[in-house]
Amino acid sequence: MGTAQSKMVPREHGAYAELLFPIVTVFLAGVPTASTWLLAAAAIAGFLANEPLLVVFGHRGTRVKRQESEQAKRALLIFVLLGLSTGVAGLFLAPTGVQYATGVPLVLGAGLVLLAIQGLERSVFGETLASAALSSLAIPLGLSAGLGRAETLAVALIWTVTSLLGTALVRLTVARTKAKAGAELQRVRLRQRLLVFGCVLVIAVGVAAPYGSREGLWVLAAAVPVALVVLTMALFQPTARRLRLMGWGLVAANLCSLIAVVTTLKIIQDLDAVDPTLPFPMF
Repeated sequence: MGTAQSKMVPREHGAYAELLFPIVTVFLAGVPTASTWLLAAAAIAGFLANEPLLVVFGHRGTRVKRQESEQAKRALLIFVLLGLSTGVAGLFLAPTGVQYATGVPLVLGAGLVLLAIQGLERSVFGETLASAALSSLAIPLGLSAGLGRAETLAVALIWTVTSLLGTALVRLTVARTKAKAGAELQRVRLRQRLLVFGCVLVIAVGVAAPYGSREGLWVLAAAVPVALVVLTMALFQPTARRLRLMGWGLVAANLCSLIAVVTTLKIIQDLDAVDPTLPFPMF
C-alpha cells in the first residue's frame, strides 16, 4: 500500500488484539476448515474497513477527509468486496449451525458500524460493543473448526471479559490523571472499586471453573492471568505516563490466557476422545 493508503488501517492498537486473539485461539485449538479460513478472512476485511469508513464520514478530521477521501473510498470498496466475497463463500461451505451462529457477530458488527458512522465508536457503549462483536467471532469460527458449543461460547466470553477489563483499566488511568475536583476524584474511586470487584469476581469464577461438571466451562479459568494483572494495576494506580508499559503488560497477560485457553481445549478434546473408547465405567 502506498503512503496515503497506508493510513487506511485502524489506529486503535488494542482492537487488533481483540480481533486476533479469538481467531488465533480457534485456529490453534480446533481443526480449521475451508469455511473457517474464509469466514476469518471476511472478519479481518470487515475490521480493516473501519478506518476508511471513519475517514469518509469525517471522524478523523475535516482535513484528513478532504485530502484522503478518494483513497478512503477505494480502500472501503476493496475491503467491503473482499469481506462479502469471502464471507458468502465461507457461509456456503459451512454447516447450517455455523451459518446461524454467524448471525451473532453480524448483528453486533452492524450495530458497531452504526455507532462508528455517528462518531460514537470510542464511547463506553461503543467500546463494549466492539469487544463483544470481535470476541463473538470465536462462535462461528470455533464451530466450523470442530469445537463444541460450550467451548466456543466460553472462548467468546473470555475474550470479551478480558477486553473489557483492559479497556476499563485504561479509562480509569486516564480519568484519574485528569481528575482534579473532589467530586471527580470520588467518581474515580468508585470506578476503581467496581473494577477491583470485577477482577475479583472473574478470578473467583476462573478458579472455580475447573471444579465444575461441564468440561467446556473449564476454559473460563484462562481469564485469571488478565484479571490478576488488571487487579494489580488498579490497586497500584499507575499514571497515564505508564500507559505504554501497561499495554505491554496486558499483552503479556493475554498471551498467557491464550496459552491457557488452547491447552485447556486440547485437554478437553483428548478427554472426549478417550471416554467413548472405555469398555466399562472406571468408577
